[in-house]
Amino acid sequence: MHRASSRILTVATASVLGAGVLGCGVINQVKQTVDNVSAISDLADRMGKSGQLTFTAEYKTDDGSATTVVQQPPKAAYLGKEGRFILTEDTLLSCSGPANKTVCHKSPVQTGQLSSADQAAYLSAVAGGGFINTEMALALMTAAAVVPGVKIAQNTATIAGQKSDCLDVTGIPKDSDPNAVTAKEFHVCVAENGLLTRFKGVGTDDKQLGVELTKYSEQVDPQAFVAPKGAKIIEGTAPPAPGN
Repeated sequence: MHRASSRILTVATASVLGAGVLGCGVINQVKQTVDNVSAISDLADRMGKSGQLTFTAEYKTDDGSATTVVQQPPKAAYLGKEGRFILTEDTLLSCSGPANKTVCHKSPVQTGQLSSADQAAYLSAVAGGGFINTEMALALMTAAAVVPGVKIAQNTATIAGQKSDCLDVTGIPKDSDPNAVTAKEFHVCVAENGLLTRFKGVGTDDKQLGVELTKYSEQVDPQAFVAPKGAKIIEGTAPPAPGN
């Protein structure tokens, strides 16, 4: 089982075991949490397996710009309006600037060594602040599942030809831990193969978050994982701060 869904199931199980000595209102709340975990766990497992897929996916963000995600495990590349962010087996490459003046910072780093916060910052730098990738969406889902009062509705959609299962997550309290849940409400869709096909939400800062799949292929271009032709490459010992 994917570690994210395993974690929320553990929390839900502990809640159920403790509910026997509590009142009906708390028991109902626990039942809601268990139902939420059940709704999310299947999608969480599915999304966890998407890390093994090889694909090229084009996404449209809320501001109308496009970001292309290219994945060929263990490599992944995000090509956005402001540059590209690439992770390979042992290297992070962050590129920005116009085509004839592109600068790429190249640093030795393994995927597991890059924190989710740092990864989100890099993605924001190249794709815009509203961009959400699979890992970020999964983190929001698993965090929201165990927050009391959250309501989750299930539905389906076909997005860019991909049949998807969707969740509408509402009722996240304003006083939720901002370090755990950074959205007030959101709608997320996941394809049968685990690909994130849509995410629409409102952050706790009232800013819109969102991506929607517009094109999908199982083919990849190897050039997506290297610096653009003619780019100036700056070797470093650590990833530079996003935006620098």
